[in-house]
Amino acid sequence: MKILLVNPPFNILREKYDSSVSVGLLCLGTYLHSKGVQVTIIDGARESDFLNKILSTVSDFRFVGLSVMTTQIPQAMKVSKRIREVHGKSTIIWGGAHPTFFAEQTVSDPVVDIVCFGEGEETLLEIVQGKPLEEILGIAFKKDLNVIKNQPRARIDPTKTPSLNWNLISPEVLSNLSLVPSLTSRGCPHRCTFCVNAIQNYHWKSRESDQVISDLIKIKDFPVFSRKKIRFWDENFFVDIKRSREIVEGMIRNKLNLSWETTVRADYFRKGFIDNQFLGRLKASGCYLLAFGAESGSPDILKKINKDLTPSDIIASAKLCLINGIIPQYSFMIGLPGEKKQDMLLTIDLIRRLRKLSPKVQFLGPQAFRPYPGSLLYQECLRAGWQAPKDLKDWESLARNQLSYLSVQQFPWVNEKDFVEAMEVFVRFGAHPIKEALKSTTKASFLLKLGLALVCKLRWKFRFFEFPIEFLLAKKFVSRLNSST
Repeated sequence: MKILLVNPPFNILREKYDSSVSVGLLCLGTYLHSKGVQVTIIDGARESDFLNKILSTVSDFRFVGLSVMTTQIPQAMKVSKRIREVHGKSTIIWGGAHPTFFAEQTVSDPVVDIVCFGEGEETLLEIVQGKPLEEILGIAFKKDLNVIKNQPRARIDPTKTPSLNWNLISPEVLSNLSLVPSLTSRGCPHRCTFCVNAIQNYHWKSRESDQVISDLIKIKDFPVFSRKKIRFWDENFFVDIKRSREIVEGMIRNKLNLSWETTVRADYFRKGFIDNQFLGRLKASGCYLLAFGAESGSPDILKKINKDLTPSDIIASAKLCLINGIIPQYSFMIGLPGEKKQDMLLTIDLIRRLRKLSPKVQFLGPQAFRPYPGSLLYQECLRAGWQAPKDLKDWESLARNQLSYLSVQQFPWVNEKDFVEAMEVFVRFGAHPIKEALKSTTKASFLLKLGLALVCKLRWKFRFFEFPIEFLLAKKFVSRLNSST
């Protein structure tokens, strides 16, 4: 039994990513390998000459699996089409975020044979073992010109999965990593109305604390990972605070001396789950950054999305992190249905308040809100007149010209479209030090990024965000770059 697993590149408006690897694909490969399947992983987002590597080896594999987010669709389709041309006998399987949301639509395209939706470990194993497709949970496939979508599969127990097998990743990728991924839990118990986990009812499940320590010891002992930082890619690392404390104390007790970062909620600080004493232990164990989903500076919007926290919680969490020498990083979004411009400006004002606390505070966004099927906000978007793309080719066309999943310009509920799009750029280049802003992965020249950063610095200083002319010019330049590539 053999399978080739592929992580397609992101769209060509992005530079190559090298900070981490696809932990989801590595989980799949690790599980399949532990069950006796011969697994080869090619990471097109990080490996050079990835397409030739795929085409030169694909004839050895009956099954090829691609993990696809929306922005990867153009390259995923290109890869799938070339595989069809070179080795028409390959069964092409798409999984990941986009096929999970749009299983039937995705498998309807001729380049896709099977869609694996939801978690894929057990599903892929049954596919490569040759189990009849009609009997495999968690897939969609074509039969006699009809699309069949089977029942979803129950989620896997993380305690039953093996430690990640780093030997499945090419030395080229491993040597370039700045962050080593680890996954100690899956899902989230909270009720945010926009979130993938809330949509798919992905309740929180975790590995045991002693398993996590064992995983970390293996990372520490892996030669190429010497002095590299670790990212726990959990949706919410601190759900079980007792388990979290056991992991932290285990790191200290075993003298792992690792630098690591992970996710946390700001309201956990208010509820007493995380206090000064525990933050001190986090710091002692090597934690240097905590990432928060702050989402908005507007109390009305935070209530609308069931975030269950307040702007005051966000400020308080930042102060406690900074006191203990831990970098707080906050992600924000704007452009939600029903959001007024004043709400967006409250988000900007909260970012400005956080920035005044310390230049060490980091920000992601504010990114434009984008609807995910099945959520309450998705239904509100449909009522506002939005129509989702009807097939994979429409998605390909959209993703080819966008930096991320969908464009604000398509959303009828957003009145200040250019303002919403520009704000992420204004914050990235205006609120951060210039040297950090220039690390943007968007394909553009150094001089273009520098010029944009200087203008954004002025906007940020004077809190003037109207008439985003420089953003529109930069956007036009990037679109031209895309059309000529």
